[in-house]
Amino acid sequence: MKKLMVVITVIACLFTSCATTMQQDVFQTSDLNKELMEEVSIFEDRYILIDSEYLLTGTFDSSKIAAFHTSANEQLSKNHLEPIIVAHITAIDGILYLMEGKTKKAQESYTYAKSIKGGDDYVLLLASKLEKNTDSAIAKVDEILSFDPNNSLLLMEKGKLLYQKKEYDKAIALIDQAFIEFDNQDRDSYRVVYKDFRDKVWTLYSSGISSANVNQNLTAALTKEDMVSLTYENTKLLQDLTTGTKLSKSQLIKKVEQAGLFNSVLDPDNAKGFALTIKDSATINRVACARFLWNLYVMKKGNKKLATRYSSRYSKMTNAKSPVADIVIENVDFDAVLGVVENEIMNLPDGKNFNPGEEVTILDFLSYLKKLES
Repeated sequence: MKKLMVVITVIACLFTSCATTMQQDVFQTSDLNKELMEEVSIFEDRYILIDSEYLLTGTFDSSKIAAFHTSANEQLSKNHLEPIIVAHITAIDGILYLMEGKTKKAQESYTYAKSIKGGDDYVLLLASKLEKNTDSAIAKVDEILSFDPNNSLLLMEKGKLLYQKKEYDKAIALIDQAFIEFDNQDRDSYRVVYKDFRDKVWTLYSSGISSANVNQNLTAALTKEDMVSLTYENTKLLQDLTTGTKLSKSQLIKKVEQAGLFNSVLDPDNAKGFALTIKDSATINRVACARFLWNLYVMKKGNKKLATRYSSRYSKMTNAKSPVADIVIENVDFDAVLGVVENEIMNLPDGKNFNPGEEVTILDFLSYLKKLES
C-alpha cells in the first residue's frame, strides 16, 4: 500500500511540475519589448497578409511564401540574434511551410523553435496548427488559453477554427475578443488586415445560414437563378407563389416573373421593359437586388401602397433632393433603394452612396434575406 501511495505521489508531482512549466512558458509569450518587436513585426505583417488572403480565398501566392522563406533564412543567419526572435521567426516560417503542405519542414521548425523559446506565442500557434484535426487543434488552443487567456494569436486561431466548423456565433465572439487584445498589445496591423475576414464571419453569422442549405461558393457573384433559388430554399417568402409545390429553377423563375418581382414598382406591368435589367443580366448588381428585395417586402406586408411611398412623397416636394447621393429621385428604382435602406435590409456602404452598379455576392444576398425575413 505504501508503494502504491509513493507511485501516486510521484505521478502527481510530475503532472504538477509539467503544468507549472507550461504555465511559466506561456506567461512569457511574446510580450516583446519595443526594440525586439520592431525586429519581428515586419515578418508578422508579411505573414498575416498571406494568412488573411488564404482565409478569404482558400488560395495563397506561392511566390510570397517563397520570398518569406528566403528573408527568414537571411535574418536567422545573422549573428547575435536574441533567442526569442529566432524562435518567433522560425515558428512563423513553419506555419507557412504547413500552409504549403510541407508538414515535415513545419515540424522541424517547431521542434527547433520550441527548443529555444517554447512559450513564444507563434511557437504555440504552430503547435496548435500541427494537430491532426480541427477538434484536437481547438483542444490544444484551449489548453494554452487556460494559462494565458489574453493570448491574442490563440484567441484569433480559435476563432478561425470555429469558423471552419461553421460555428459562426462562437467564431465572431473569439475574433472580436482577439481584436481587443491586438489593440492592447499595439498590434494595430492585425485588426486592419483581418477586418475583411472578420466581416465575412459576421455576415455568415447574421445570415443564419449553414452548409446544409448553401452549396455554392459564398463569395461568387449572385445570378438571377441564385437570387430566386436561394430565396426559395432559405425563406418562406415565395411560399404563396409555389403553394408548397416543389418546382424546378426554370419553373420557379417563371412564377417569380409572373408575380412581377423583377419589375420596377413604377412600371408594375413591365410595359417599359425594365424587368430586362434583371432577366438579361449575367450577374445581379445592388440596384437590381434592391428591386427584387423591395418587391418581396411589399408582397410580405400585403400592402401595395408601400411600393411607391417614397416617389409619391418626394414628387409633392418643391426642389426635392434625393437622400441617397447616387440615386436620383427619377430613378425607376428610387423607391426600392430607399425602401431597403430605410428598413435596414441593405445599407449605404459609405453612409452616402448606394453603389448601384456594384455586384452582389451570394453571401451578401443571404444576409439581406435574413434581415428581410426577420
